[in-house]
Amino acid sequence: MKSKRIKFNWRKYFFETLSMFIAVISAFALNNWNQERRDYKAEKEIIKAVKLAVKNDLQTIKTNKAGYKLSKKSCAHLRDLIDNKPINQDSIHEYYTHVFANFIFLPNKTGYEGLASKGLDIIKDDLLRARITYYYNYYFDLLVKFEEQSDPEAIYLEINTILAKYMEFDEAGKLSGVTQPIDITEAQRKKIYSYLWQIEANRDQKILVYQYLEEQITTLQSQAESILETMD
Repeated sequence: MKSKRIKFNWRKYFFETLSMFIAVISAFALNNWNQERRDYKAEKEIIKAVKLAVKNDLQTIKTNKAGYKLSKKSCAHLRDLIDNKPINQDSIHEYYTHVFANFIFLPNKTGYEGLASKGLDIIKDDLLRARITYYYNYYFDLLVKFEEQSDPEAIYLEINTILAKYMEFDEAGKLSGVTQPIDITEAQRKKIYSYLWQIEANRDQKILVYQYLEEQITTLQSQAESILETMD
């Protein structure tokens, strides 16, 4: 009895296998493309959020820096006051307030939090990623703590104690003027001088930090803008 030979159709199975391979590769490529598109959109949105956040931070920095410069100027007026030099009594309340003014720095971390949740590697540009990370992990905390440590309350109370009897107040209880001549001891005068020097030194230090940080954030902002232009 003759055995029946089974003819195997290689061509048929080759094309079936090839079709399955192409389908798998296409699905894999499509999945990768979709993931890349999602990452691209996420990267773009995060860079936009960082750009907006640092723009707001820059405005806060400029406002605080201007406030500290005004505080220094007000220290000079207070020094003239105790030296019994002519001063503008109408502005005494503003001068006195600005000398002891405190400022806060509350940057917006929304962009960075979004970046951290997605993973830092989602930012393709290494330099931009490094700038963002360094800003939020170093400068951010530095400035927040820097402002929190500023508390001139003790100095304020000391100077008030010395000058209280010369102060005049309006019906609302606000400082309206300081009577001159101010007759205080040399020791009291030197104490106020030392406090004003301390305040001015503190303001100088903060102005320098703010100026440096302003430069760093401006660079970060410009880089983010440049990258966004290439992504549009």
